Amino acid sequence: MLLKLSGHISNCVERAANAEQRARQAADPATRSDNELLAQSWRHLALSYQFVESLERFLAASDRNTRDVVSPEMLPIVKEQLATDEQPAAPESRPVIRRRRRRIKHQVSFEDRLLQSAQDAREKAARLPPGAARDRLLSKARQNEAAVNIDRWISAPGSPRPDRS
Repeated sequence: MLLKLSGHISNCVERAANAEQRARQAADPATRSDNELLAQSWRHLALSYQFVESLERFLAASDRNTRDVVSPEMLPIVKEQLATDEQPAAPESRPVIRRRRRRIKHQVSFEDRLLQSAQDAREKAARLPPGAARDRLLSKARQNEAAVNIDRWISAPGSPRPDRS
């Protein structure tokens, strides 16, 4: 079943254009660089969606043309394989892209890893002279600490739950 990805593609292209606009308007070089990277990521995602769409079209066409391509001796085997592959399943239950590696079970909590990363970034920044590299490390440390605070706020009893739809 072909997935309708054109809406996702146009959304990615629009977000890339917005990020490029913010990059042009940014006075701070770090902010400009971040927005340029964000725009590049959105464009890459749009290309990925386009690739998935074209791959699905190719696979659908090859399924229709299998009888023309397969030799007569192999036709019963291919029919059997196609019959087992065409089990009724919701499109959402089949992953389009499979993981290459197994998931990692972390021994340390996410909050502790963020705090450790922030501390490491601050230590590295302390050893550097003032400049862009030091500013990036300090920015990373602030972002990690802000993420910890947000995670604590979201996890607090009585806090509003984010909409995950």
